[in-house]
Amino acid sequence: MKKIILVLITIGFFTSCSEYQKVYNGKDLNAKYKLGWKYYEAKNYKKADMLFSQVDAFYKHKPSYQRLLFAHAMSLYNMKYYVSAGEKLRKFTRLFPESTKAEEAAYYIVKAYYNLSPKYTTDQSYTKRAIEEVQSFVKKYPYSKFKKEINQINAELNDKLEHKDFDIAKKYYDLDYYKSAITALNNFLIDFPGSKYKEPALYYRFLASGELALKSVQRKKEDRLNQALGYYKNFKIKHPKSIYLEDADKMLKKLQKELADMNKPATSLTAKK
Repeated sequence: MKKIILVLITIGFFTSCSEYQKVYNGKDLNAKYKLGWKYYEAKNYKKADMLFSQVDAFYKHKPSYQRLLFAHAMSLYNMKYYVSAGEKLRKFTRLFPESTKAEEAAYYIVKAYYNLSPKYTTDQSYTKRAIEEVQSFVKKYPYSKFKKEINQINAELNDKLEHKDFDIAKKYYDLDYYKSAITALNNFLIDFPGSKYKEPALYYRFLASGELALKSVQRKKEDRLNQALGYYKNFKIKHPKSIYLEDADKMLKKLQKELADMNKPATSLTAKK
């Protein structure tokens, strides 16, 4: 019995391959279109894509093109060809803005660029593009059934940008480029005022300013010490129970001692005779 089933499966497989090759190599565009749909519905997206590609130009001005274009785009999406899928989905939303599939197409554009977004440590061009697509989607479909997922995607994408910018700023501190670290951390705090990395950003800004002050030449030291003390005050007000507070207080004591020593009255070297 098992042998019979295996034989039938084998025959079915070769028949299917034979049908595909015959239609693919033939000139009957309607046959290609119909078989493409058959494969698309069977989730054989590779063969569906191959057949849809052959008939795309022919069906471009036919009523069925809307249906074909969406299926072709989704075939590419399901094969993880996200750039090509995004382009076809964009074409779909441009050609058929009133389609019942327009919102879904816009959703999958977001998903395509979301899937292209890499780890936060690498170039974030696709992440920024995905965020642009999110903003476009939310503006056009504020009450979408996909809203919850789109918001989650947006939060994840923005976290990548925040994480990358914070790491770059902290790297300056790690490399002892204290002025650059202060500038980068200030920019980070302006760009991402509600970031979850705000606490460590404020902490490392204080440390960087403290190190810079302690290593400064005498004519710049007092101003830089006072600036560092201001950064400490800002940090402690906003995060009075911070996990970084103990280490921050150690730096604070060094800065206070340095400032106190600078303000001590000079000892007279002239002794009365």
